[in-house]
Amino acid sequence: MSELVERYVHQVGRYLPPKERAEIEAELRSQIQDQLDDRFGGSPSQAEVATVLAELGDPRRMAASYGGQQYLIGPDLYPYMMLVLRHGWVLVPAIVVFLTVFEALVSPQESTLVGLVIASLLGALQTTLIFSAVVVLIFAAIQHSGVELEEKRKAFNPLDLPEVDEPGSVDRFETAFGIATGTFLTLVSLYWLRVGGLTLRFDLSDPGEVIPIPVHWMLLLITTTSVMVILHLVALRRSRWSIGLWLTQTVLELIGAFGLYFVFFKPLYDRLIAAAPALLNIPLFDRSPEIVAAAVAIMTLVSSGSRLVRMLNYRRASAAPVVVRHGG
Repeated sequence: MSELVERYVHQVGRYLPPKERAEIEAELRSQIQDQLDDRFGGSPSQAEVATVLAELGDPRRMAASYGGQQYLIGPDLYPYMMLVLRHGWVLVPAIVVFLTVFEALVSPQESTLVGLVIASLLGALQTTLIFSAVVVLIFAAIQHSGVELEEKRKAFNPLDLPEVDEPGSVDRFETAFGIATGTFLTLVSLYWLRVGGLTLRFDLSDPGEVIPIPVHWMLLLITTTSVMVILHLVALRRSRWSIGLWLTQTVLELIGAFGLYFVFFKPLYDRLIAAAPALLNIPLFDRSPEIVAAAVAIMTLVSSGSRLVRMLNYRRASAAPVVVRHGG
């Protein structure tokens, strides 16, 4: 089957639920092949394949046609919103329950099992509802802002479909997970900013013991996390990372590593040393916050930098002219 058809089917599959993807992709391939056979015979040209795919329409809308959903936000944004929410509905309650149980285990105050279960469930429910409301508000703001994150009005051209292995292609589930995680971390950071420091208890009226943090570094961390969420939304909407977007994302991650040092690693280290000074006898333990922050920065550079190099090489290869040699 034509490579162009595979590229189209691949793009449609990126917007489908994992459980249904293989079946729908096979059905779509068969549908396209039938149309090609009926109209052009056994060997259609690339232009003829492109004509059939253009009639089928944009891959997002084709994927949406396989579901009977009633969209809350809009047919273009609703699938993205639900993807982020589904990740958040798994991630947020799990983190809140874990932190609530951990806080109860390390707290000197005794708590009953029933009280711990109730506190965990209430905290998870409250945080998940807030998270869901914020995500819906974000997508509603995008929907009604009038800002076009891509050229929506441009006619769909199958020849513009990205290659299957293009390094700038967006992994929808990884990006949605990043949006969900970034949104949750922003909400938690705002809570810590409100109560004046780090705590594992999500209760504004009684946050428990609080570890003080530098406010300006927390504000910087909240800002960088929020901007990264926006970048992920733009990339998800466009279905690809541009070199500029990815470079900005990498720089923000490096800035975030500095913020993590001052907001988390250093305050937690100081509290740990105050509670157990003997830990300073361990070699290099006095430099552990710097080592952890440097490790985070290095991993960011290696991971993001390698992808940036692949994107640059792919652009050069795509832009390179094809030299045709004529035999003499």
